[in-house]
Amino acid sequence: MKLWKVPLAFAVLAAASCGGKDSGGGEGTDPAAAENTVVSVAPDRNTLYRNPFNGWVIYSGLGDGLSDNFWQEYDNMDSSIGKVKVSDYANALLIRSYWSQAEPEEGLYFWDEACQTKPARRFRMLREGARERGLKLIFQLRADSRDLHENACPAYVRTKGAKGFESTTGLTKVWTPYPDDPVFQKCYEKFLRAFAKEFNNPDELDWMGSWGIGKWGEYHTCIYSTGDMTPREPVFDYFTDLFLEIFDKIPVCINFHKSLGTGSGDAVDPDSQRIVQRGINKGLCLTSGAFGMHAYYGSWEKGFIHTQRYKVPIHAEGGWVRGSHSLSAINNDGYADWAAVRRGEFDDARDACANTMDFRYNSNIGVSETWSWFNEAFDLVEEAIRTQFYRLYPDRVNIPEKVSAGGMVEIKHRWINLGWAYCPTNIKPWKDRFKVAFGLLDPSTGAPVHCFFDEAAKPCDWHRGEPVSYTSKFSLDGVKPGQYEWGVAILDCSKTPNVPGIHIATTRSKTADGWVKLLPVTIE
Repeated sequence: MKLWKVPLAFAVLAAASCGGKDSGGGEGTDPAAAENTVVSVAPDRNTLYRNPFNGWVIYSGLGDGLSDNFWQEYDNMDSSIGKVKVSDYANALLIRSYWSQAEPEEGLYFWDEACQTKPARRFRMLREGARERGLKLIFQLRADSRDLHENACPAYVRTKGAKGFESTTGLTKVWTPYPDDPVFQKCYEKFLRAFAKEFNNPDELDWMGSWGIGKWGEYHTCIYSTGDMTPREPVFDYFTDLFLEIFDKIPVCINFHKSLGTGSGDAVDPDSQRIVQRGINKGLCLTSGAFGMHAYYGSWEKGFIHTQRYKVPIHAEGGWVRGSHSLSAINNDGYADWAAVRRGEFDDARDACANTMDFRYNSNIGVSETWSWFNEAFDLVEEAIRTQFYRLYPDRVNIPEKVSAGGMVEIKHRWINLGWAYCPTNIKPWKDRFKVAFGLLDPSTGAPVHCFFDEAAKPCDWHRGEPVSYTSKFSLDGVKPGQYEWGVAILDCSKTPNVPGIHIATTRSKTADGWVKLLPVTIE
């Protein structure tokens, strides 16, 4: 099926789109518009659409805690409505990995067939299972060994002379390189560039998690070689610049919190907001691992995220862990039970207009966050799909049924987002990637014969409760007379040929490729 990019003769729309963005969507009095037909488009409020940076995220890892029957267990999860397949409710699979798992020996990576370690075999099992279930991948890397029972950093880095520090987890002594050490940075950068070469692909990778510096890889409680915070901002700039360079096609997230890059995990640091904002200005997206925790996702975090809503997407990860936090601990945080915890995470995510939320993992499925969501808060799982994650459609399109060959066409269209999250087409990796297009479709095949972009219609501008209207004008010069069908789509312009890249949430008939069919049209 072929779809041509708009030739110059048809690109009038980009220049002639009539500044026509308003929230009222008035029909106007233009004579040509009066001959149009108003097509009402019914919304689809329930179907899960696997759109980019959107929806529930299944968590996994590569350590011995991962069940060898991971996919079987997740394809047969107990829930309050009976057995369910978790991937039917999710958009992506997040894989948590230590650097030492991803590169056990210098230059040998877990995606290489020659790498036969247990983590590598687990990785390939997860990767294949995600493909089979239509899930994209997300990675969170970690180079800091604290709280682990193994080194997160490959042994060869220390052998090469990197300086670091030791800590003890239980009876296990582990080693962590200083994040400002030049040997560590050189080795880590080499690995990251190899990693990006394999995964900087939006067809497989949805977005990239933080880069693994600091405790839990979240860039807090940092220990530098200088014994003070002098390297804090140079380290921040080095890694943010590196990640944004090598993952230029993928959104990259940073953990935001009130003590970013400091030696503390709790205290409010006066420079944290400025530094996080600098990262956002560079092109970073946001994540937090403390949603629902009143002490760690409190007034500072909520106040900051309010300034970023509809400017940058955010991943909401809960902080409470059903398998390790006691009932008294959540009671002290104001929660009566684990169902209330899930509600607290959900409410924080909604307040932040979060794009994605987490199904976290525990090898003991019955105490996992995923089990908890499906058994203690299944209504919120479904509610998030309906109203939290972005869900876009044009509720009405004013479009002609008959046009003269070579004539001008005027289309009025109004777009609605049913979700609290926004569609982040404003972020740098997505620049000029997703565009609203109207197509003349072959009525027998559904294939687009001609398409026309409305450059003014930007999905990132569509927020819940605020319909946005546009008036588009373009020429049919060069279009042969005949019978066609109008279609509308949000195309992925990084593809050749362009194809629908963001699903439109409507019950209206669609082509196999995802064009929404609107109305037959005669070109005379």
